[in-house]
Amino acid sequence: MPILERKIIHGVATVCSHISYPRFVLPLHKHVEFEIMLFTQGNGKQFVGEGVSEYRAGDIALIGSNVPHLHLCDSKLHPISANGQDNKWSAGEAIQFRPDMFPENMKDIPDYRFIYDLLQKSQYGIRFYDEGVFDEMLGMVRVFDSSEYTSRLVCLLRMLEKLHDCRHFKLLSDTAYNQANHIPDVKEPVNKVYAYLYNHFKEKVTLGGIAEFVKQNPTALCRYFKQRTDKSIFQCLAEIRIEHACKLLAYSKMNVSQIAYESGYNSVTHFIAQFEKITRQTPSEYRTRIKL
Repeated sequence: MPILERKIIHGVATVCSHISYPRFVLPLHKHVEFEIMLFTQGNGKQFVGEGVSEYRAGDIALIGSNVPHLHLCDSKLHPISANGQDNKWSAGEAIQFRPDMFPENMKDIPDYRFIYDLLQKSQYGIRFYDEGVFDEMLGMVRVFDSSEYTSRLVCLLRMLEKLHDCRHFKLLSDTAYNQANHIPDVKEPVNKVYAYLYNHFKEKVTLGGIAEFVKQNPTALCRYFKQRTDKSIFQCLAEIRIEHACKLLAYSKMNVSQIAYESGYNSVTHFIAQFEKITRQTPSEYRTRIKL
């Protein structure tokens, strides 16, 4: 199964983000960021590295940098439960943060020792089971959302400290997944394409403009990009735009039309159609659910 190389878009003033997933739809994927996942609804199977385990609402997982993972909910595997009722779609709250927010010599700094140990273990994937820790972490997520700059980082460190102190946990994979656990070379063509899309997604983007930036033949670049990411360049552009729109829906008071134009769309109808295709809900439905 191909592994999607996912790029997380953080705000301009941070390297850590809270993303709500009202429905798990992503395929097997990985990203540079570490991820704390709080499962808030549903149940299913979680694939982390080489491991597979059951998850249910109320579980917490920590997934390491560039570790492939997939959340396959029972509503997709078994739409109807054993008692004849519809299985709920799985939902979750994720805190995603980059490795480069920590000092390079973190393992040699006593103050970071517990966090360093935790992040090393996260390359196996970790599930936490201490009583009450889920509700505490959910409360910390709310504090994280209302914090900025140093206070936001302090909140994240406290979340990691809380997970480190858990007595009941298990590793999700028998081996640590260490393939490419580094920030990719920015000169590599795929990453140059991503860099271009990040910098220009609010503008009109053309294949010719991208190819000229990367200095490759357009047809060859499309083929190479598809082989490396299992997506087309313009699929990735749409995801970047919609992910930006999700942030605006969650954290701004802009209306849908304003958000469409702010996210690079000249047509509100086209924006709504792409939003629904990627998230399986309309922008208004997303905003309503995110505010619950």
